[in-house]
Amino acid sequence: MRIAIVNLTRGGLSGGYRKYLEQLIPLLQEDPRVLELDLFVPAEVVDSLDLGQTRSHAWSARDARAGSVWLKNALRRLSPDVIFIPTGRWLNFGEIPVMVSVRNMEPLTVPFAGNSIPEGIRNVARAYVARQACRQATRVMAVSSHVRDFLVNQWRVPSEKIGVVYHGVKPVTGQDAVKPKTLQSVDPGNFIFTAGSLRPARGLEDIVKALGVLRRKGRRQALVIAGEVNPGTVFYKDQVQRLALEVGAGDDLFWAGHLNSSEMSWCFLNSATFVMTSRAEACPNVVLEALAHGSLSVSTSRAPMPEFFLDLASYYEPGDVQGLADQLTTVIDLSVDKKQGLRVAAVKRAADFKWETTAFETISQLELTIESRRR
Repeated sequence: MRIAIVNLTRGGLSGGYRKYLEQLIPLLQEDPRVLELDLFVPAEVVDSLDLGQTRSHAWSARDARAGSVWLKNALRRLSPDVIFIPTGRWLNFGEIPVMVSVRNMEPLTVPFAGNSIPEGIRNVARAYVARQACRQATRVMAVSSHVRDFLVNQWRVPSEKIGVVYHGVKPVTGQDAVKPKTLQSVDPGNFIFTAGSLRPARGLEDIVKALGVLRRKGRRQALVIAGEVNPGTVFYKDQVQRLALEVGAGDDLFWAGHLNSSEMSWCFLNSATFVMTSRAEACPNVVLEALAHGSLSVSTSRAPMPEFFLDLASYYEPGDVQGLADQLTTVIDLSVDKKQGLRVAAVKRAADFKWETTAFETISQLELTIESRRR
């Protein structure tokens, strides 16, 4: 099978998506079912990706504005058996079957949700593009059952057209964990940790308000927030900081910024608990990483978090600040033996999500894509 993977973006790659490509692509190449693999990525990032011997092609964002003429001609010359577009978009490549993937649920489920009006409008546009892609593609790969259910129930995409393939997560040794320079004043074992892009859909208001509740009860907890600010949501960090001041927890917030994998490991391994407050996820990498690190976790009950955590997290309803504060208190006060049991079970659960399985099942979905076009 000859595969072309086309990254239709506006010129950049998020950290999570970059990790997805770097883990997945080399494994796809190793599969005996793959004869050739060509990867098309934005010209701005093609030299920075670590993809081994993958045959990569720099694709200019200017070509997209010109109707993707260069891209279509390049793929016509290669004549792959199937094209995979992981970014929720679609292009007409004639008779070549196309599989798309849906990996971002914020534009689909909470397009505005605290965003600025321009960012909300961009989300609506992203959702429209993704919906058209799902309708026109030969096959759709969902990254969780939650995504599949949304596509079937809300967008009426035929269920037989959709396959579910989870992301993977690497096993953790902890040997490369490094304390971030931004957190030198934070004591190991005495902070709450949360991570992800700093967007309103993260729901950080819940954990900040919960800090205020804990503080009024005489319990003071530091909160480490890791993640980058997107250009369209710069205001959100300021909102969260002002809220922390209002609830008396202004001194308890530590903004870690973007962390590399070694620094993230340190935070997972040394936090009292990991908290997931997000309102919109597809296959949350940070949840898989929390499991792999054996973190004690408190999470919103919103899908798809229970799909991944199962019974290994303590849940609260989104917006229920008192419920979150109660769950944090319960988890932090668990006995040493109970904590250790949960950590071991979390690592065992993470072992269900292997990158090798992701690669194998992705190729199987591409084979079904080819068969669907033939039928």
